[in-house]
Amino acid sequence: MSIEIIENQIGRFLASEAPEVMSIKGAWGVGKTYAWNKYLANAKNQKKIALKKYSYVSLFGINSLEDLKFSIFENMMDEKSMGRRPTVESFKASTAELLKTLGKKSLAIIPSSPSIIHYHSMIESLSFLSLEKTIICVDDFERKGNGIAAQDILGLITQLKEQKKCKVVLILNDESLSEGSSFDYIKLREKVIDTELRFAPTAGDCVEIALSVNTIARQLGENIVQLGINNIRIIKKIEKLSAVLVPLLKKYEDHVLSQALRTITLLTWCYYGQSNGTPDYNFVVSRNSAFSALDDEITLSTQQQVWCAVLRNYDNYAIDEFDLQIARLVENGYVDEKRLREEAAVLNEKVLATYSENSFQEAWKKFNESFDDDDQEVITCLSDSFKHNAKYISPVNLDGTVRLLRYLGKDKLATKIIDLYIDKRNAESELFNLDASALPGEIKDREVIEKFRKKHESLSERLSLPEICDHLLACDSCSDEEESHLSQATIEEYVQLFKSQKGQKLSQYIDLCLKFRRLGGTTEHQELISDKTAEALKIIGRESKLNASRVRRFGIKVERPSSG
Repeated sequence: MSIEIIENQIGRFLASEAPEVMSIKGAWGVGKTYAWNKYLANAKNQKKIALKKYSYVSLFGINSLEDLKFSIFENMMDEKSMGRRPTVESFKASTAELLKTLGKKSLAIIPSSPSIIHYHSMIESLSFLSLEKTIICVDDFERKGNGIAAQDILGLITQLKEQKKCKVVLILNDESLSEGSSFDYIKLREKVIDTELRFAPTAGDCVEIALSVNTIARQLGENIVQLGINNIRIIKKIEKLSAVLVPLLKKYEDHVLSQALRTITLLTWCYYGQSNGTPDYNFVVSRNSAFSALDDEITLSTQQQVWCAVLRNYDNYAIDEFDLQIARLVENGYVDEKRLREEAAVLNEKVLATYSENSFQEAWKKFNESFDDDDQEVITCLSDSFKHNAKYISPVNLDGTVRLLRYLGKDKLATKIIDLYIDKRNAESELFNLDASALPGEIKDREVIEKFRKKHESLSERLSLPEICDHLLACDSCSDEEESHLSQATIEEYVQLFKSQKGQKLSQYIDLCLKFRRLGGTTEHQELISDKTAEALKIIGRESKLNASRVRRFGIKVERPSSG
């Protein structure tokens, strides 16, 4: 039955005063109650509800007919409050209306000095009398308490319809009914139920019911439909968790947020899903390669092959470090914002690099793929690609572009692009090192070579020992030039370097400078660095017994330190 038919049937049910019992049945989480409440609210807003009173009651934990009757009365509200949660005020209003309606007839059963217990008992006795011409929603039929029989509930529903002229909607997961309850429902539904609706929405239906209309909801909706998620409870969890991610990822490229939304959709579904077709959560978060299924050493079960098929159809999904931060949100309900932003920044760089490479390649296509008379267009495209994407264009591509521009007689533009490139990459000392293994012989334009050398020298000259150490700690590698700078520093400069540091960096600097001795196979520069570091630590250690103990942590022994 289509979702449109369901909506029309509920609309018809609410618009009529005629007593009637409607059953809405379907699997767990497909949104039966959510849809009922939505269509109830729509009908209320359109003033298409015939009866003026409404009560919603869940059978979860209810163990007697008396409890059920009183719960219906307790949750009753007028037309204006339909769709809201019952409150103390709404209960007081129902009680007052009940006593007003009964009038003097009620005095005979009210004790002369009623206690709270007597008053409550009286209300329980009288409450059922007020349940007339009321829309009553009885939810969670499959979760009723053990103390109340399914046939008694259905009997009460019949009484409400026939004697109280009520309209009753019964919501249930017929797949989860106990054997006895299922038998009673099947046996009695022909006598009790006037209209029985099977609520089995598609993923698209659930998106339309559950999600609002905006850009984020549209992206989530596309993911949900692609995975075939037709569980509104899970969809609402996806929406809620997405709301945590969106403000944290606004400053990055759209692709970063798009990947986050795709991941949160998949992982939330896997974490909370109960259907056989839902991939196992742990299986998904361990799949860090889209080609892992091709590994001959891994034997997949039939079920795992089904999960792989789902992931292949979801853009061949594989998890990365950014996705793992989102996984923590799914598991814990909160996210490590610092780590998420760190991984988002890494992903953002990859995205920008891809954009830039595409942009640069598109510019070169103007040159390579036609004989059109469009030299100005080619020049403009190449120039624009450097203006916007210099950070992601390699020196070799800079050199090739410059040489093309010179061939076309655009020397001034070539110089302008070189200067722009150097300005955009100003802080990247090693980028301008033409002695690096990746560049010798590849850069051929004389102006590029000369300006790169001058830039590298100027950057190298102004680097202090702490700056060199910080750079080495960040990149975990050391160029010949950096080793040369460190080896040329005096022992006194090393003493000053170590004594100027506090906290974790002190140990990091010392271990960095001593590591060559520990690795073995050192060069002359590396031996000088280690020797000068050791000697500087001995000088510091001789200052006091305390400092002697401190430097001993690094394998440096100091003889006869002075007292202090």
